[in-house]
Amino acid sequence: MAGKQKSASLSFGYFPGLDVLRFICAAGVIFHHTAQQLFQRGLVQADSKSQVYSGAFFLNVFFIISGFLIGGILKKEVESGTYSLKNFYLRRIIRIWPLYFLTVLLLIIIAPMVKGAPPDLIKTNALYAAGFAVNFQLLFDHLAKTYVILWSVCIEEHIYIVLPFLLLLFQKNFKVLGLGMALLGITSWLFFSYKQHNSNGYNPYFISLCYFYYFGLGVLLAAFEKKINSIGALWNKGTQSFTFLLLFLYVFNFCPAKMYETVWWLLINGLFGVYLVMAVGRSGSILSLKPSTSRFLGNISYALYLFHIMIINIVIAWLLKKNAHPGDAIASFWLPVLITCIGVALSALLHYLYEKPFLKLKKKYTTISNK
Repeated sequence: MAGKQKSASLSFGYFPGLDVLRFICAAGVIFHHTAQQLFQRGLVQADSKSQVYSGAFFLNVFFIISGFLIGGILKKEVESGTYSLKNFYLRRIIRIWPLYFLTVLLLIIIAPMVKGAPPDLIKTNALYAAGFAVNFQLLFDHLAKTYVILWSVCIEEHIYIVLPFLLLLFQKNFKVLGLGMALLGITSWLFFSYKQHNSNGYNPYFISLCYFYYFGLGVLLAAFEKKINSIGALWNKGTQSFTFLLLFLYVFNFCPAKMYETVWWLLINGLFGVYLVMAVGRSGSILSLKPSTSRFLGNISYALYLFHIMIINIVIAWLLKKNAHPGDAIASFWLPVLITCIGVALSALLHYLYEKPFLKLKKKYTTISNK
């Protein structure tokens, strides 16, 4: 009994700023995809240059956050003797699968059936999605017609499948684990980028190994958290404000083109992502909100990410039906804001009415809390 009470009281710590950052990343992806879809559908005349790199950056930050939080929780479990392979997998299943398979059911099976899509297409898309292989579908079929946003969730699942085995391989040394994942990931990015450029190889953007880089950076942050936090000058509000300004200029394509070439992109992207996660994870961050507000934003971010493409498509279909062509200001700012607001409302409903009962079940398999 004493052991159970001890494990229940253990905590990796709650980082409200990271919940806010999750929401910002989801909103950033919405802005990117809205601009992309408006241009592709002919509703704006010029592609939004400011959104070329933003979606990829915010997605990469998602992986760094996951690496930091999950790496930190596993580290605490290992140190406290409460680590369980079964509990790890069950927590990931309970967190990811309910909303993921609801998305598959609604947007890969039911919606295409209603629209009269070919049965073979629906079957193919459903099989890839059910096997968490949408990224492979996009690698092998560049013209695949599916609910493509699921590819990144599939890659996250691939990381979780192998993570416990990597933990065993590196003898539960989280510093070596994080470094090994980061090196394997960045090497994979460079290799597949070279192959794609020189021989029309596979796009590294959809290759799971490449995202070991960002996840590994997050694990390294968890391993060195105390030492990094001790460098006080890095985290004062003046340094945060200056760094966030530089980040804004870089992410929204205001820097020289050379800085977006593959090697520089990986290094600068990783550096900014690491700083962002550590800065907002501290108390007193300029992104700090009330814990209740932060929890709400963090809780709805997954659903917001999964369903935002559906909302964008509905809004754009309505604009096309009305033969409306929004001006640049509306297209680049107000329309993504509207889509984000609709997404927040839908995601809140999904969280409280559908997702929350599953998340309560997750507590049964949790020994280290981060809430």
